[in-house]
Amino acid sequence: MSVVCFTTPICVADIWQWTDGDNDGSLWLSNSLVEPYADLSNQTLWWADLPYANLHHANLENTDFSFANLFGANLKIANLSYANLFEAELGDSILAYASFFGANLESANIADANMFYADFSDANLYGLENWETAFWLAARYNANTIFPEGMNPDDYAMIELEIPAPAAFTILILAGSATRRRR
Repeated sequence: MSVVCFTTPICVADIWQWTDGDNDGSLWLSNSLVEPYADLSNQTLWWADLPYANLHHANLENTDFSFANLFGANLKIANLSYANLFEAELGDSILAYASFFGANLESANIADANMFYADFSDANLYGLENWETAFWLAARYNANTIFPEGMNPDDYAMIELEIPAPAAFTILILAGSATRRRR
């Protein structure tokens, strides 16, 4: 990460990652704790090396995990709405009940990941790798979800969420106000 930070003017991450120098693969992350219920929203974590991280119930909304290694991570019930997971490694991860609303998972690897009841509404799954081996049962999506080529959500028992028509809300509001005037 340090090479990228020194060669590009846009590296303004809130979390900086370094190896600790003893070659055991451990990390030091400044200004944040990687633990359950952590709030890492709006962080830039490009190339973060967080295999087996326990981030269940974490707020990761709008976090940029481009090229991150989250292999085997526990992201159960995490909020990853609008997160960028471009080319992230999510193999063997627990993503059950997580919200990926509007997230970008383009070219991410999800081999053998558990996506039970995760929400992929408005998400970009284009180019998703190894989606055939992931567990998709009851994962949710809507008409705006972009799927990888060849993926049929019905084949994986996914649930389509309806996008409510604006006219239906207008009719309900008008009907409610008309009922109040009569009284």
